[in-house]
Amino acid sequence: MINNILIAAAAAVIPAAPLCAPVLAENVTSPKSVPNVSASFSAGLVETANIPPTMALWEKPVANNIACRNAARSKFFELGARDMSDSNNNAQWATVGNMKAIVWCRENRAIISVAGANYNSVAELRDEIGKAF
Repeated sequence: MINNILIAAAAAVIPAAPLCAPVLAENVTSPKSVPNVSASFSAGLVETANIPPTMALWEKPVANNIACRNAARSKFFELGARDMSDSNNNAQWATVGNMKAIVWCRENRAIISVAGANYNSVAELRDEIGKAF
Protein backbone atom coordinates (compact mmCIF):
# COMPACT_ATOMS: atom_id res chain seq x y z
CA MET A 1 0.00 0.00 0.00
CA ILE A 2 2.85 2.37 0.80
CA ASN A 3 4.45 1.47 -2.53
CA ASN A 4 1.25 2.41 -4.38
CA ILE A 5 1.11 5.77 -2.60
CA LEU A 6 4.77 6.52 -3.43
CA ILE A 7 4.30 5.54 -7.08
CA ALA A 8 1.16 7.72 -7.36
CA ALA A 9 2.96 10.67 -5.74
CA ALA A 10 5.99 10.28 -8.02
CA ALA A 11 3.76 10.09 -11.09
CA ALA A 12 1.99 13.28 -10.09
CA VAL A 13 5.24 15.19 -9.42
CA ILE A 14 7.44 13.94 -12.32
CA PRO A 15 5.99 14.20 -15.81
CA ALA A 16 6.52 11.04 -17.83
CA ALA A 17 7.34 12.56 -21.23
CA PRO A 18 10.77 14.10 -20.44
CA LEU A 19 11.96 10.87 -18.80
CA CYS A 20 11.12 8.83 -21.87
CA ALA A 21 12.69 11.16 -24.41
CA PRO A 22 16.23 10.03 -25.30
CA VAL A 23 19.08 12.50 -25.41
CA LEU A 24 20.39 12.47 -28.97
CA ALA A 25 23.90 13.43 -30.01
CA GLU A 26 22.50 15.83 -32.61
CA ASN A 27 21.20 18.06 -29.83
CA VAL A 28 24.61 18.43 -28.17
CA THR A 29 27.11 20.87 -29.63
CA SER A 30 30.81 20.99 -28.86
CA PRO A 31 32.37 24.30 -27.86
CA LYS A 32 35.31 23.54 -30.20
CA SER A 33 35.01 22.81 -33.88
CA VAL A 34 36.79 19.65 -35.02
CA PRO A 35 37.90 19.51 -38.67
CA ASN A 36 36.98 16.39 -40.60
CA VAL A 37 40.20 15.32 -42.34
CA SER A 38 40.69 12.17 -44.35
CA ALA A 39 44.33 11.26 -43.85
CA SER A 40 46.61 8.52 -45.05
CA PHE A 41 50.16 7.45 -44.27
CA SER A 42 51.25 8.19 -47.80
CA ALA A 43 50.25 11.84 -47.81
CA GLY A 44 51.49 12.78 -44.36
CA LEU A 45 48.11 13.97 -43.05
CA VAL A 46 47.09 15.69 -46.28
CA GLU A 47 43.58 15.46 -47.68
CA THR A 48 43.25 12.42 -49.96
CA ALA A 49 40.47 10.88 -52.01
CA ASN A 50 39.55 8.33 -49.33
CA ILE A 51 42.42 6.01 -50.21
CA PRO A 52 42.93 3.53 -47.39
CA PRO A 53 46.55 3.04 -46.36
CA THR A 54 48.25 -0.27 -46.97
CA MET A 55 51.14 -1.85 -45.09
CA ALA A 56 53.71 -4.53 -45.89
CA LEU A 57 55.79 -6.32 -43.24
CA TRP A 58 58.88 -8.50 -43.39
CA GLU A 59 61.38 -10.00 -40.99
CA LYS A 60 65.07 -10.68 -41.66
CA PRO A 61 67.86 -12.14 -39.49
CA VAL A 62 70.70 -9.79 -38.52
CA ALA A 63 73.93 -10.12 -36.53
CA ASN A 64 73.08 -7.47 -33.91
CA ASN A 65 71.36 -4.13 -33.33
CA ILE A 66 74.32 -1.98 -34.43
CA ALA A 67 74.75 -3.80 -37.74
CA CYS A 68 71.00 -3.62 -38.29
CA ARG A 69 70.82 0.14 -37.67
CA ASN A 70 73.78 0.82 -39.94
CA ALA A 71 72.36 -1.32 -42.76
CA ALA A 72 68.94 0.35 -42.45
CA ARG A 73 70.39 3.87 -42.50
CA SER A 74 72.65 3.06 -45.46
CA LYS A 75 69.69 1.72 -47.43
CA PHE A 76 67.55 4.73 -46.53
CA PHE A 77 70.30 7.10 -47.72
CA GLU A 78 70.62 5.06 -50.93
CA LEU A 79 66.88 5.40 -51.52
CA GLY A 80 66.93 9.17 -50.94
CA ALA A 81 64.95 9.05 -47.70
CA ARG A 82 64.09 12.12 -45.65
CA ASP A 83 62.79 12.75 -42.11
CA MET A 84 65.00 9.98 -40.75
CA SER A 85 65.19 9.06 -37.08
CA ASP A 86 68.28 9.39 -34.89
CA SER A 87 71.10 6.98 -35.76
CA ASN A 88 71.15 5.52 -32.22
CA ASN A 89 67.50 4.41 -32.24
CA ASN A 90 66.69 0.73 -32.69
CA ALA A 91 63.68 1.89 -34.68
CA GLN A 92 64.93 3.53 -37.87
CA TRP A 93 62.12 5.63 -39.41
CA ALA A 94 62.20 7.38 -42.78
CA THR A 95 60.02 8.82 -45.51
CA VAL A 96 60.81 7.43 -48.95
CA GLY A 97 58.87 9.16 -51.70
CA ASN A 98 55.32 9.28 -50.39
CA MET A 99 55.67 6.19 -48.17
CA LYS A 100 56.67 5.75 -44.53
CA ALA A 101 59.22 3.05 -43.74
CA ILE A 102 60.58 1.62 -40.50
CA VAL A 103 63.21 -0.96 -39.69
CA TRP A 104 62.95 -2.12 -36.09
CA CYS A 105 66.21 -3.70 -34.96
CA ARG A 106 65.23 -6.14 -32.24
CA GLU A 107 68.10 -8.29 -30.96
CA ASN A 108 68.97 -10.53 -33.93
CA ARG A 109 65.91 -9.68 -36.06
CA ALA A 110 65.08 -6.77 -38.33
CA ILE A 111 61.35 -6.12 -38.67
CA ILE A 112 60.66 -4.07 -41.79
CA SER A 113 57.41 -2.20 -42.28
CA VAL A 114 56.35 0.12 -45.09
CA ALA A 115 53.06 2.00 -45.32
CA GLY A 116 51.61 3.88 -48.27
CA ALA A 117 48.62 4.21 -50.58
CA ASN A 118 49.53 1.57 -53.19
CA TYR A 119 50.30 -2.01 -52.15
CA ASN A 120 52.53 -2.73 -55.15
CA SER A 121 54.74 0.26 -54.35
CA VAL A 122 54.76 -0.58 -50.65
CA ALA A 123 55.75 -4.20 -51.30
CA GLU A 124 58.46 -3.12 -53.74
CA LEU A 125 59.99 -0.71 -51.21
CA ARG A 126 59.78 -3.34 -48.47
CA ASP A 127 61.64 -5.82 -50.68
CA GLU A 128 64.26 -3.22 -51.58
CA ILE A 129 64.90 -2.37 -47.93
CA GLY A 130 65.10 -6.10 -47.17
CA LYS A 131 68.03 -6.45 -49.61
CA ALA A 132 70.18 -4.49 -47.12
CA PHE A 133 70.13 -7.42 -44.70
